[in-house]
Amino acid sequence: MKIFWIIAAHVVVSAFLLWGGISLNDVILHSQSRYPGVVSVFSVAFAVYTTALNFLYHRNLAFHLFVNRIRLRLARTHTYWQPHVTMTLDPVTPVRATLLDEIWQMLADGKHGVPQRREMTPTTLSVALDELFVIRFRLDEQCLYMDFEQKLIVPSHLYDRFRKRLASLADNVARLAKPNAVQCGLVVSFDERDKNPYYGLFVNRVQPEMLQSFQVTFRLDANSSCRVEAGKNHVNIESQSLPDLFEALRTVVSLKALPAERNT
Repeated sequence: MKIFWIIAAHVVVSAFLLWGGISLNDVILHSQSRYPGVVSVFSVAFAVYTTALNFLYHRNLAFHLFVNRIRLRLARTHTYWQPHVTMTLDPVTPVRATLLDEIWQMLADGKHGVPQRREMTPTTLSVALDELFVIRFRLDEQCLYMDFEQKLIVPSHLYDRFRKRLASLADNVARLAKPNAVQCGLVVSFDERDKNPYYGLFVNRVQPEMLQSFQVTFRLDANSSCRVEAGKNHVNIESQSLPDLFEALRTVVSLKALPAERNT
C-alpha cells in the first residue's frame, strides 16, 4: 500500500509539472526561444525519472543499498561492533596452561596496538589495546573464548581499517590456540537515528501497524558458512570460519550484502 501512495504522489506532481510547463510555453515562444516546449519536456522527464528511481529504491535491494551507501558516506556516521569467538581445542591434547601467557606475549609485542594487561589468572586474561577496547580471553577444559568488554564504536571511514585489525588479531590468536573448530560472530548495531539500511526493503510491503517485530535470515552465498540475521537496528553475522566472518563483515558494512539466489 505504501508504494501505491508514493507512485500516486509522483503522478500528481508529474501532472502539476506538465501543466506548469505548458503554461510557460507561450512565454518561451514570445521570447523567441529556439526551444519551445523545453520546460514541458524537462518537467515530464524529471517526474518520470524520479518516479523510476523511487520505484527502484523500494523494489530493488541492490539499488536500495547503493543509495544508502552513498547517504552513509556523506553523513560519515558510525556503527557499533561486538565480535565474539569460541575456539574448540583438541580434545586429545591437554589444554596448555601457558596458552594465555602465549597470547599475552603475542599482544605485548605491540603489533596489534599498545597493550595494557588489566587482569591475569590461570583461566582469564583481559587486555586493553590503545585504550580503545578491552579484549577478554577465557579458557576452560576444551574451549578458548574471546570477546570484547564493550561494543566498539567504529566511524564509517574507518570500517576497513578496524575490520583488518580485528581479522589479524583473531587470526594470530587462532595460530597459537590451534583449534579443531571455530564458532565466531559479530553484531553490527546502528545508531538510533540511523535505521538499519537492510530493514527498509524487506518490510516495505508490510503495513506499519501490522509489524510487531522484524528479523530476516539469509546467506551471502550458497556455499558460505556465514549466516546473516538482520533486525530492525542490527545485523548479526555468524560463521564457522574467521576469514568468512570478516569477508562477510566487509560486505555488510559496505552495504553490499545481498541474499544468495536460489538455484532453479
